[in-house]
Amino acid sequence: MREKTCNLWTERAEYRCIPTTGATTADGEAILETRIAREAVQRFNGLAVDLGRLLTSRGNHVHVIRPGLLSFPVQQFAWGGPSVQVIARSARELRALVGEATVLLPRPGVGEDALAWEVVAKVLSDLPDNVTVVEHAS
Repeated sequence: MREKTCNLWTERAEYRCIPTTGATTADGEAILETRIAREAVQRFNGLAVDLGRLLTSRGNHVHVIRPGLLSFPVQQFAWGGPSVQVIARSARELRALVGEATVLLPRPGVGEDALAWEVVAKVLSDLPDNVTVVEHAS
């Protein structure tokens, strides 16, 4: 794993990850609450519907939502808060899914009222160098 401060949307990569909660609305749309997720919704029309379908049919896992765009679960439920266990599972799934492709992963589960970066960094330390953990800069 590498670390970098950059803009998730302009940096070159084959895949970009969107931190997700696994929760959906009554109409089946994914609940996308993080800053990165809200930016993704603005960039990709219908993203909440597409991810909601994947969550409903395949569960709260790393999914290819669109070509080059992946979900990265950080918590099991919207009200549960980020989970080290869910982030660890997501990291294993990400590694298996992308192989050697270049990936940008915003720091998952960190920020206000969340996990400390030091804790999350230990969980992600086994990710290969083709995965760059990004501190997103607008």
